[in-house]
Amino acid sequence: MRERKITLLGPEGTNLSIFFLFLVFNFISWFTLFVLSEGIELNFNNILIRQIVFSLISFSVFFLITYISIENIRQYIDSLFVIITILLAVLLRTTPKAGVRRWFDLGPIDFQPSEFAKVITVLFIANYLTKRKSRYPLILFLGFILILILMQPDLGTSIIIGFVIFTMIFVSEIKIRYLVLIALLVVTFFFVFLESGLINENQLNRINDFFSTNDDFQQSQSKLLISSGSLFGQYFELNKLEKVFVPVETTDFIFAAYSYNFGFIGVVFILTMWLLFFFRLGQIINISNSDFEKFVITGFVTLLAFQIIVNISTITGLLPLTGLPFPLLSLGGSSMVSTAVIFGITNRIFIENNLVI
Repeated sequence: MRERKITLLGPEGTNLSIFFLFLVFNFISWFTLFVLSEGIELNFNNILIRQIVFSLISFSVFFLITYISIENIRQYIDSLFVIITILLAVLLRTTPKAGVRRWFDLGPIDFQPSEFAKVITVLFIANYLTKRKSRYPLILFLGFILILILMQPDLGTSIIIGFVIFTMIFVSEIKIRYLVLIALLVVTFFFVFLESGLINENQLNRINDFFSTNDDFQQSQSKLLISSGSLFGQYFELNKLEKVFVPVETTDFIFAAYSYNFGFIGVVFILTMWLLFFFRLGQIINISNSDFEKFVITGFVTLLAFQIIVNISTITGLLPLTGLPFPLLSLGGSSMVSTAVIFGITNRIFIENNLVI
């Protein structure tokens, strides 16, 4: 491989489309939070300032990973999996916040290990499947991770990781008995935790409300907000429709706030950008000769696409509320930095396959 010199955009040969899309998603998030914030104050409590700081950290992570070869990344996957497992276990001994144990309190910021567990799980599965080892230990390792996340409790993240696990093992041409075993374990875990009381009352109420005839208040407000966006959104209207109240509109429900401000055209634009990203990742699956890279890209596409689908489905009432953020749009450092890791690894894979546009 020829030596690459350092440039402002990373090593020579950096895939410009991946970098451009990462930049676009960050700008969309900034502008959305600018609209939602009441002015710009130069302090870390301002949501826009917080997100810009998180974005700058994310860009640093993106470029840092760009300089690390895929082979070097693979050498540290098992260690990263052990570290994230330990962090998830230690997290269960911390003081709960709002009835859950999902974050380490680091002063001005909170660190959420489960966001990084998603990415590390994809890498761990890809590395394990490439080595063609027995699948039973893999299922046990991943089952332990799911249990730790369920005990926080974080049902939404558990569902996302469970779906990613199933998809990646499915595309690995695994024998049907392993898939049946995984499905049975997932269903068993779900009902055990449902009956054990480890899923908190708020999550149970969300599930009960979804299956009842009564509309959930947050979802009803969210649907009203989305429908108010019309074609071009209320941000550009002179006579704006009155904005309805939606809780946590900067995180879980930010897509509803985005739809209100930028309308159907804005929704089409951001979803088209994500489809373009997934299309670019699909090219690697067809071009790369590395099974590891193919498994990683499959896992990343499944992770991000399913999370977007679940987020939109929950705010529109198609699914019970899960508390999952919208990637690179919702306010949150852990989610943004972990997604930057995905973009950085993807960029590196493109570089090593000589795809630069």
